[in-house]
Amino acid sequence: MTYNESINYLESLAGFGIRPGLERITKLLEMLGNPQNKYKTIHVTGTNGKGSVCSMLSTILTTANLKTGLFTSPHLISYRERFKINDIDIDENHFAKLIEDVKFFIEKVTAENFESPTLFETLTAAAFKYFADENVDYAVIEVGLGGLLDSTNVIIPEVSVITNVANDHAEKCGGDIFGIARYKAGIIKEKIPVVTGAVGEPLKIIRETAQKKHSKIFVLGEDFFVDENLKISLQGEYQKSNAAIAIKTAQIINSSFKIPYDKFKWSGRFEIFDFDEKKIVIDGAHNGAGAEALKKSLDKKFPNGRRIFLFGVLKDKDIDVIIKKLFGKNDFVIVTKPDSERAAEPDEICRLLKNFGIESIAVENNFDAFEKFIHSDENILICAGSLYLIGNISKMILDIKKNF
Repeated sequence: MTYNESINYLESLAGFGIRPGLERITKLLEMLGNPQNKYKTIHVTGTNGKGSVCSMLSTILTTANLKTGLFTSPHLISYRERFKINDIDIDENHFAKLIEDVKFFIEKVTAENFESPTLFETLTAAAFKYFADENVDYAVIEVGLGGLLDSTNVIIPEVSVITNVANDHAEKCGGDIFGIARYKAGIIKEKIPVVTGAVGEPLKIIRETAQKKHSKIFVLGEDFFVDENLKISLQGEYQKSNAAIAIKTAQIINSSFKIPYDKFKWSGRFEIFDFDEKKIVIDGAHNGAGAEALKKSLDKKFPNGRRIFLFGVLKDKDIDVIIKKLFGKNDFVIVTKPDSERAAEPDEICRLLKNFGIESIAVENNFDAFEKFIHSDENILICAGSLYLIGNISKMILDIKKNF
């Protein structure tokens, strides 16, 4: 199987959609020899920040000379980004071979009248196998959706991490903020420590679950704190909270770990590109909590001047809330369509923006929208919203910079 063939195979599985449940992944992993049990893990969920926390943890463990796997989702540009060892993406040939190997066992599973595993379940199994094959010491595993019924929730980690809980994916995770909290608390295992940045009612639910599981809980703002003077290589005010969570988690594993503050990186989260005399900020703010965090960072980093946004989200998001939390009256928004069947229509978003008194224009094609974006008169440009959009725009920026 070539790399392109592996991608085609994976995308053929997309039609199975998102089907929460652990039966398919459990059966598939049994056939693979339960590779997820052959190394230590850290399990991370949360509405926002989980990818950043996973990346920071991977960097901390790698700096400590531990061979470290990292499984995250979704990717921005390439599926290979989802599988890393020591912060390096898997190569194309190795990725293709893994998918080919897992496909063989999927065919055996379906021959026994089990449902076919989904796209994400296939990737999860492949990642677990990759880390076992490569004899990693640790793997940092990001939850795909929720926690309780997510296909990653077959591991017994050294630490469970719940970055925060906000109202996103409620329709698939319990229906409301309480249901979302219960789903995320579903990664808590018996007597395994928990680190969280959750607050309010979600924190109560997480505490209750930890108590039932006899798991010690460490809460941001109570048991450990954000260092406001902390200097890390990642931009964005919200990254200080993520760093505090990652550092506390690492210290639970080994209190003597050196923290490489200057090596933290995570693409697509308040990532700043210099483009001629302009600053382009790329941020995957695709829900209300993410929009609020981005607005706070923008206000601190770029307090003056008009902002031009390139924006697009999926139609199942609470778009009114995102608009209210992210945009100001003086902002101008170029609305485009993320590369997804679930994308919200730009004209509809423009209508909503008009209701808030915000000037905007709809440009459906990403490339045309990007052209308008980079040739605007303002110097502060922000691309925000769906990761399906910011991945495309990041690739365009990198391609342009590569050619100059």
